[in-house]
Amino acid sequence: MSDLEQSIRTEGEEIFRLMEEDSKSIFNKDWWYGRVMDWSMKNEHFKTQMFRFVDVLPYLNSSSEVARHLKEYFAESGDELPSVFNFGLGLGSLAPGIMAGAIRKNVVQMAKMFITGATPEEALPNLKKARKKSLAFTADLLGEAALSEKESLEYLERYLALINDLSKASEKWDANPLIDEDERGALPKVNISVKVTALYSQIEEAAWETSKFPIKERLRQIFSAAIEKNVFVNLDMEQYAYKDFVVEVFKELLMEEAYKAYPHFGIVMQAYLKESLADVQGLCEFAKQRGTEFTIRLVKGAYWDYETIHAEQMGWPVPVFQDKNATDENFESCAKLLIDNYPSIRLAVGSHNVRSLATALSYARQKGLDKKAVETQMLYGMADPIKSAMVKKGIRVREYATIGELIPGMAYLVRRLLENTSNESFLRSKFAENTSIEKLLQNPAHLKKEHVFVENNKHRFENEPLKDFTIDENRKGMESAIAAWKKKGLLKVPLCIDGQWTDSKDTLKRKNPSDIQGDFSEVSMGTTADADRAVEIAAQFQPTWAKWDANKRADLVDQLAELILRDRYKLAALEVLEVGKPWHEADGDITEAIDFCRYYAKEMRKLSNPLRVGHAPGEVSRYAYRARGVSAVIAPWNFPLAILTGMVSASLVTGNTVVMKPAEQSSVVALELMKLIQEAGFPKEAVQFLPGLGEVVGDHLVKHKDVSMICFTGSKAVGIHILQASTMIQPGQTHFKKVLAELGGKNAIIIDSDADLDEAVQGVVYSAFGFQGQKCSACSRVIVLEENYDRFTERLYEATKSLHVGSSLDPMNFMGPVVDEEAFDRIRGTIEKAKSEHNLLFEGEVPKQGYFISPTVFEGVDPKAPIATQEIFGPVLAVIKVKTLDEALEVANSVEFALTGGLFSRSPANIERVKKEFECGNLYINRSCTGAMVNRH
Repeated sequence: MSDLEQSIRTEGEEIFRLMEEDSKSIFNKDWWYGRVMDWSMKNEHFKTQMFRFVDVLPYLNSSSEVARHLKEYFAESGDELPSVFNFGLGLGSLAPGIMAGAIRKNVVQMAKMFITGATPEEALPNLKKARKKSLAFTADLLGEAALSEKESLEYLERYLALINDLSKASEKWDANPLIDEDERGALPKVNISVKVTALYSQIEEAAWETSKFPIKERLRQIFSAAIEKNVFVNLDMEQYAYKDFVVEVFKELLMEEAYKAYPHFGIVMQAYLKESLADVQGLCEFAKQRGTEFTIRLVKGAYWDYETIHAEQMGWPVPVFQDKNATDENFESCAKLLIDNYPSIRLAVGSHNVRSLATALSYARQKGLDKKAVETQMLYGMADPIKSAMVKKGIRVREYATIGELIPGMAYLVRRLLENTSNESFLRSKFAENTSIEKLLQNPAHLKKEHVFVENNKHRFENEPLKDFTIDENRKGMESAIAAWKKKGLLKVPLCIDGQWTDSKDTLKRKNPSDIQGDFSEVSMGTTADADRAVEIAAQFQPTWAKWDANKRADLVDQLAELILRDRYKLAALEVLEVGKPWHEADGDITEAIDFCRYYAKEMRKLSNPLRVGHAPGEVSRYAYRARGVSAVIAPWNFPLAILTGMVSASLVTGNTVVMKPAEQSSVVALELMKLIQEAGFPKEAVQFLPGLGEVVGDHLVKHKDVSMICFTGSKAVGIHILQASTMIQPGQTHFKKVLAELGGKNAIIIDSDADLDEAVQGVVYSAFGFQGQKCSACSRVIVLEENYDRFTERLYEATKSLHVGSSLDPMNFMGPVVDEEAFDRIRGTIEKAKSEHNLLFEGEVPKQGYFISPTVFEGVDPKAPIATQEIFGPVLAVIKVKTLDEALEVANSVEFALTGGLFSRSPANIERVKKEFECGNLYINRSCTGAMVNRH
């Protein structure tokens, strides 16, 4: 054992000895909290339900609602329950009002264990009480997610008030050398922690530099106030997606003249991130460059579940260590590196793990640092025996003290409860399970790392991941691709029949909807004669194509996917310019096209093997797939590559030949697809490219006697016409036509009385206004139960008001233009008519040069009104108030569309009911109702 390791053991054993002198236990089983926590560690399902109940409780406005949720969460699970819950589940004699009051009182008391007060004024007695125990603090503000600029500015004002109020109060505090001094002298008595993402609601990772400006402007106000009042300011670290952003903002501000010489700034580093050691090294180098010290609070990290699940959902590398021992080992490595860089960096060790604390203290002592040079930090309301031991040792302890109202504080409370009951929690191991000291002090570097099982996904379909625009390389890739297209001038779209590219006599000129000053493209308009020729070539070749080996056809479709992937930036940039798709939406369209190719190729390989049916002796019956013939693909403009590619690739891989009729508005994207089809190696007779007017060549293809299948995505009116026309048997037609049609929607999201409004408002805004509402799945009705109506509409108004509308070339803009002048005039006409009939909740200012329409919200809408029943296909949202879930479902199902729907609710019973009774194709629970992914939704 090395000298350092022996020192760590000795240090740790001393801490444990001092802890034993403190009779307090974090799991005191003599009262409600202790018994609930004890049960949570015994029963994982109870723990999950308990914390969900705690999270929703503040939203329940009546005793009957509390009783109903209590029953839904616990009584109907069939689990054995602790006695403290039995009285609330019909097993005792207490009335619902008494029961609800008792439950609420106990949860409030539990919250007060971890939250110092609703306001700085309320928190002061607890902060002063802690100071008397020689515990310093860093104050953090709890609150709802900042979904609007109003909410972000309120956060800013709260931080400034926090600095002012605590500074004023601190003037009367007696100095305590243990917590108010380090080895150099006096420290600020007031220390605050700031969540950067709370200060600006419109952070856009694709617009990295632009997003920094408002953040830095608001942080400057906080930093300047802190310097004036001699207050320490930490920048908290939240989700991994914002990590580099926060670090860059921190470094840039600390190099500004006004702040360069101030030593009382800090930033958090999370050791569970695989990149954290490199990040710490970078900050150490920056500290030397700056010339004035600052502090790094080193923590393990509080969002492990989120980071793991989010990365896996997105198909991105998981950024956090999957093994606790690996995190602990990395924590020690980071701590040592920070101590090595003393005094340019000051270390605050944020941990409840005695091994981690002992390592930092022992290593600092070995390096000759004064014991006041390293600070320890722990959460308010947790690990009191460890804090007491540190104080006895003369080590500075700072509590992370949260201030905020109960409702927004619930999420924080649940994280603390989860931390206390986690299988890997040090506090649980020590205080609840009495794990041996020897085991608790083991070196994590020597412990066996848990093997993370990685499933063999070789034969499983995986979605192509979206681009992560927090990565600089990805942002630059899009910027370069957009710049390259802009240099090309007018883009011409010819026809391609039998492999021959030809221009037509008649053309249609289109504009970039973000900039309508000049023409963007000139599209050849095919004729009925061109359509006849295209169908003739396709029909003649189809029998040969159908006889190709299915695996070979699938290989070509897979190759098409690879070519689309290769040209990903190029194609996404083209969508930004041609149809006004914002960056994220354009990238998503490209990945969906790739997914369609891979999915259909994979499925065709399955279909190519005949399926034996029946087992009668003496006979063999097989069910085999056969191609239909010529497929007319009539595609929409709103998903210009994805849907077109999906319909074309599905037709081709199954042995059908294709006549591709793209939407007039997105013919350049379709042209690029046609070029890739040729490059992939498809025979020239297999796909014919026929741009033209829908009412001319589209209608002609639908009625053509040699077309066997029609694949259409578009409006209900056109879809009905196609279905009707396809039933007419033409002279010489030898088959019935197959029609695959995806039509429009008047999609509704229901907001239940107990919905999490942070999630609901965000989900509705994205669903209603993403890509300017030009999706068949977009939310155009939101049906809100009256208990939540006022608060929901208030937050919806502010969130909508905060959206950026402008050129889709600028990734800072959440909304770009609608696709063309026809759409602009139609949507504007609908809005103006609705203004005379309904209460306008919001309509904002938009740029004049382009087809821009503000996100528009009407409230108190009659569910039978045209704006609530007719598809608009634009950024227009009708808000409908209802009294009950019965009424909400009746309204949701009252329209003639049934494409998608959504529900935000935390009632298990209501969720199950809506699953059964909401009549829609795709139903989304507690998320947006757009963004369906191949093979997932």
